[in-house]
Amino acid sequence: MRRNLFVTVEMLQLDGLSADVGMARGLIEVRLDEHRAMFPTSKAHMAADWLAKCAVMNHPESDFSKLWLMLATAAGGVIPFGSR
Repeated sequence: MRRNLFVTVEMLQLDGLSADVGMARGLIEVRLDEHRAMFPTSKAHMAADWLAKCAVMNHPESDFSKLWLMLATAAGGVIPFGSR
């Protein structure tokens, strides 16, 4: 199942993180703090994965990251960031 970009942005924003998404000329720009990345609109799931990874790596104190790490521990190790 692929991660939904807009749900991911909303989850991060509800957690108090400055996540945002914009679209122009066939590209998606995702932002988290000063971190930015661009993806083709056909790869929205990759943009969502990038935001999740960026949040976990740069905001380990956030509830989003704590939940991610708890699920990884319960799964017996690492949960890959890529959507399936």
